[in-house]
Amino acid sequence: MRSRALTRRNFLGALGLAGGAAALFPWLAQRASAGGAPKRLVLFYTPHGTVWDRWRPTGGETDFAFSPILSPMSHHRDRVVIMDGVRIESGTDYYIPHTYTMPLLWTGSPIDATSATLFCREDHGNRCFGWNTGTSVDQFIASRLPATTPYGTIELGIGNGGLHPATRMIYSAPAAPKSPLDGPSTAWSTLFGSVMTDGDALRRRSVLDTVREDFAHRRASLSSRDRERLDAHATSLEELERALVPASAICDRPSMPTFDAETAMDRQLDLLVASLGCGLTNIASFQLSIGDNDGNLYPWVGITTGGHHTMSHDSGPDAQTALAGLYTWYAQRFAYLLDRLAATPDVDGTTLLDNTLVIWGSELGRAWDHDISNVPFVFAGGAGVGLRGGRYVQAPDTQLNRVLVTAMNAMGITDVGSYGSLDRGSGPIPGLLT
Repeated sequence: MRSRALTRRNFLGALGLAGGAAALFPWLAQRASAGGAPKRLVLFYTPHGTVWDRWRPTGGETDFAFSPILSPMSHHRDRVVIMDGVRIESGTDYYIPHTYTMPLLWTGSPIDATSATLFCREDHGNRCFGWNTGTSVDQFIASRLPATTPYGTIELGIGNGGLHPATRMIYSAPAAPKSPLDGPSTAWSTLFGSVMTDGDALRRRSVLDTVREDFAHRRASLSSRDRERLDAHATSLEELERALVPASAICDRPSMPTFDAETAMDRQLDLLVASLGCGLTNIASFQLSIGDNDGNLYPWVGITTGGHHTMSHDSGPDAQTALAGLYTWYAQRFAYLLDRLAATPDVDGTTLLDNTLVIWGSELGRAWDHDISNVPFVFAGGAGVGLRGGRYVQAPDTQLNRVLVTAMNAMGITDVGSYGSLDRGSGPIPGLLT
């Protein structure tokens, strides 16, 4: 729902783009004439579940009233579905909170807790584990779609340090986590920071051709597991090769963002939207912090000691009230993302939000006792991805994997009924899409 006319000036102001972005619009016009707006997907993560009595709306499916936590997105009511009842299961005999469910969130498959000894937790009886055993749904979708963008997917985040299963949610293959571009400076430098010349691109493509030939020579002598890893590296090379397109051929770059701790998330979301609007990718993810022991402080909402993770273990009323304030801030950031998508014109005269499915999830439902029987999810988007918005859906015991199949269906992949090794059902969430 657009509150004002979409003009070139409004678009540039909304994204904070530098002057001289005129090159963007001829390119958008070319894409429009080539087949209209593509479908897009954004996976959005914030840690440690929610405070349910302040998150859960009141009322029925269509006549619901927004809760205090979710009220910041009320102006997007017609584009939002609030989902109450999604269940995560660890798929393992023993469950290490955060660590086992963070990598499971978008894969629908369990962590390797039987054969791997890469990581061990003394505080959990010295149990050892490895990376996740599945591929995240965004990567699977990208592998099924035509390669029409420089990047198959783009991963952005804030505070994602530490290479550990509790810090990674996106997997290009089993045991192959992808690290997000951590912070606006890193993201801008990687995606928009340099303009490659044609000569640079040709020289780097020549190097890639040599590496590809070496891969092909070595593949026949490898074990099946090593071949899978080599193939994953080859796929990464293909993504890199597409990224060698000079940035100036796509759009003029945004300015280097300025930010502080409070505004870093918004600046990262600006870059995410710019990446979609400039056609760098059609599939992106955003990860705020990590799934375990993050220790982050949020003084702008009153959390000045202890950190989010420590406070989340306190079920007392004061702590839960403080956490509700933080989760409300999360909802404000989610609404900000929707605002930016809605303010960005797409190639066919609609907006990015019209043609994007945004899914907000977490690795827990209730943090103080690590409950995962009900995890909060919010879906947002428009007619281009078939989302039936304006609803509060209560569907207890909905398996997480239904969320992942819904994402595939929204992106036009309808020949796969289940996703993830833990999936015991089939199909998307009933009635979520047209």
